[in-house]
Amino acid sequence: MPKKGSKQPYKARNEYTYTVRDIAELAGITRNALNVEKVRGKIDPADLKSVVTFLIRKVIGKRLGEGLFPARARIGKRVARRKSGIRASGKRTQKAARRK
Repeated sequence: MPKKGSKQPYKARNEYTYTVRDIAELAGITRNALNVEKVRGKIDPADLKSVVTFLIRKVIGKRLGEGLFPARARIGKRVARRKSGIRASGKRTQKAARRK
């Protein structure tokens, strides 16, 4: 224990700060997108643990192509249909007839 009246020993005190801009930059999203995630409850910028887990999910998700944490179920691809210009009656429409 130090004597009375003596100086306190030097203790290095490190403080780290981060902003919403820093979090968005690390996650690779815009600040507006980060605000949407905040409203949905996926991140609490005041809680370091929440920020770290959010960043890990984002980084891993991007590296694996969203395979580890899928956002939603995929629906089968739609097949693009071409308009042939033929109606059910078998007659060509005026627009299709003009093309030829």
